Amino acid sequence: MLCGDGEIAEGQIWEAALAAVNFKADNLVAIVDHNRMQANGRIEERFNTLPLIPKWKGFGWNVIEIDGHNMEEILTALDEADTVKGVPTVIVANTVKGKGVSFAENVAGYHNGTLTEETYKQALEDLSR
Repeated sequence: MLCGDGEIAEGQIWEAALAAVNFKADNLVAIVDHNRMQANGRIEERFNTLPLIPKWKGFGWNVIEIDGHNMEEILTALDEADTVKGVPTVIVANTVKGKGVSFAENVAGYHNGTLTEETYKQALEDLSR
């Protein structure tokens, strides 16, 4: 299951989280993209879902926190999650929205915005560095 830290403001996420613990779904791994942004702004200003780690632990999940831009940490966390028995695992992946794209980093408008030809070229240039 992959979800964002803004998305988890929705009730069905927490209902599923409780059900997973109740049924001891140790084969379930959730990854939360923790970039602190929703489509309309920072989560602290919109619908604050923080702090994430104590909430997931409080629900009974095994919690692993990683740098979501580091592939080695991602793979290590997934391997670690495979060893956990009796409870589901959530990987809290700390990320930066739009990382590497100069005009889009931490800009909520690029959550679901479109690129012009000019911004598209700029993004490709930024990401090729």
